[in-house]
Amino acid sequence: MFDLAKAITKNSEQTREQAGPASCSFYYQTSVCLELIEQVFRFEGWNIPDCVKNTNPGELQLNALRDIVILELNESKNVVKDAREFAAKLPNQKGVIVIGKEDTITTLRELKEMGIYYLFWPLNQEELSEFLRHVHNNLQQLSGVNKNRKAKRVAVVGTKGGIGNTMITCELAATLAYQGVETIQVDHQYFNSNTDILLGLKKFERQDTDNLSLQLRDMDEVSASNYLSKVDEHWRLLAFGGSQSADALYNDSQNIADLLSRQANFIIEDFSSSNDFVMDPALLSDRVDLFVVVLDATVSSVRNASQIIEKIELHNLSGTADIRILTFLNIHRPEGGFPLKKDEVERYLARPIDVHLGYAANFSALMLSGKRLHRLEKQNGAFNKLAQLIQGKQPDAIHSPLNRIMALVKR
Repeated sequence: MFDLAKAITKNSEQTREQAGPASCSFYYQTSVCLELIEQVFRFEGWNIPDCVKNTNPGELQLNALRDIVILELNESKNVVKDAREFAAKLPNQKGVIVIGKEDTITTLRELKEMGIYYLFWPLNQEELSEFLRHVHNNLQQLSGVNKNRKAKRVAVVGTKGGIGNTMITCELAATLAYQGVETIQVDHQYFNSNTDILLGLKKFERQDTDNLSLQLRDMDEVSASNYLSKVDEHWRLLAFGGSQSADALYNDSQNIADLLSRQANFIIEDFSSSNDFVMDPALLSDRVDLFVVVLDATVSSVRNASQIIEKIELHNLSGTADIRILTFLNIHRPEGGFPLKKDEVERYLARPIDVHLGYAANFSALMLSGKRLHRLEKQNGAFNKLAQLIQGKQPDAIHSPLNRIMALVKR
């Protein structure tokens, strides 16, 4: 027998749930804000969010996060800085709301550029309720500020062959993934790559793209993810191969990476100098957020680095985006093996070296044995420093002039 009262009640509950968030994670700092959140959710009949005393980004339980993540930063001294550290760990599919006391246009604009909603404190029950409905609707329609939450694209560019560009790309991706950051690594060496060896991937086969152009028209991010190979938790690899030209494979790689921009926090691309296509830094700047220019202390490498940096900076002057540039000096020969010193490299480039990796004879043996170099270095070592800089953090100064990874020598 049809129960009209039951049907109306069920329909009312579904409508109420669809109009507001079904699940939230709330990281709070003050009891006043916690009380307001719980009060609003109880009043609206929504599921009470998972409430956790605000902690540092490294302690986030990423697997337990709900659809909407609310961060209270009322006690923060720098809302944008703290929000950026949290955002680097949060999956891009999540809606992120920051509650804070900074009442400035700059704060609102910078958070919006990061794809984060901002609520100025203090606020009342009605304001919070309406705002949560607004964010919920935007997530359902894939619209609003959340569209800006896409992976940061990082191009690791080698200035010549044999300077460890692929090794640095692998270690950077490994460092980010170890910190819980969703990372996709893209290998642009399509025919003679050692990436699988450096990553310890056995029986690895590159993805064949001979028929990919026919599928791209109807492909979405879910089907695009089938081209990824799992390296470790939070870390996947995009590596194409096949009978096509390097230029065609490069275009396919970029098309797939574009589709995957919401599935990772960072997309790290390996542009070794030995690639079989011409890498134009100016054109690449249209889709890259940050360049890591890898060089050694030779005249040819430093000269090439200067030319690459100049092209990127000229593009910055002509465009609306300000592409960040980091320099990574790799001393991969014993002391005295290079004609230039670090200060001479910096003087020629007219800029400081951001990350300096000192020589260690057993790097190659350690990587081939399956060890990750970033796990063996000190906390302020080269790879950890690079990962921090990429995430917008300011790491502690490195006091060792050669930045040696002392733990490696002892093992």
